Amino acid sequence: MRSTLRGVLSAVSVLAFGCSLTGLVGATDTTLYDKGLAAYNAGDYEAAYNFTLPLASQGNPAAKNLLGMMYELGKGVPQDLPRSVSYYREGAKQGDPYAQYNLAVSFDSGTGVPQNYREAVRWFRHAAEQGVSAAQYDLGVMIERGRGTDKNFQKAAHWYQKAAKQGHVQAQNNLAWLYEKGQGVERNLVMAYAWFDVAAAQGFESAQQKRDVIRVELTAVDFRKAQAESARLKKTILSSGN
Repeated sequence: MRSTLRGVLSAVSVLAFGCSLTGLVGATDTTLYDKGLAAYNAGDYEAAYNFTLPLASQGNPAAKNLLGMMYELGKGVPQDLPRSVSYYREGAKQGDPYAQYNLAVSFDSGTGVPQNYREAVRWFRHAAEQGVSAAQYDLGVMIERGRGTDKNFQKAAHWYQKAAKQGHVQAQNNLAWLYEKGQGVERNLVMAYAWFDVAAAQGFESAQQKRDVIRVELTAVDFRKAQAESARLKKTILSSGN
């Protein structure tokens, strides 16, 4: 199984991490936060900091998460990993799913805090239960590998499937591997082909290679089933904008 744990946060769009604000604060705070987030994405980190710091000081969890990212990456402020973790922890305890995810990544990689796989699993789970696909994927990896928790392929498959249905390409690839090997799910080459094909459609090269290997193992009837299942998944997942 070719699973890859994430390292420190870098590849996740900041725009995605702004979504946690909705419903948690009032309209005025939303406007200020949106301005801070827009400034961050425009590369105006000083303005982003000036908009975000007052909100974080007032207890806004999404603003704390954004400040944590700024301190982790050294954007607009000197890089300060322990301070970054402090902001993530505050936001996470207030229930912000993206702060929970970032705190989990920090524990997993030992960034700004002593490495602690059990704490990583704990916070990945909190974020995963709130629907963060990256957390669902990473939790699946931790469970599959038995890092910070008992190894359990069935539970890993459960979280991979949730992330895969949201369009997480690595989760789709890992779920396909489980179907091919019959680990945590009943062995099913039709489903393995379908999930590899969905991942391949998003540019995941190794999934394309595995899909083509499985293709030669399928009967003509099963290949048609696999194509139909792949088409159904693509329609559901890719066309919905996940």
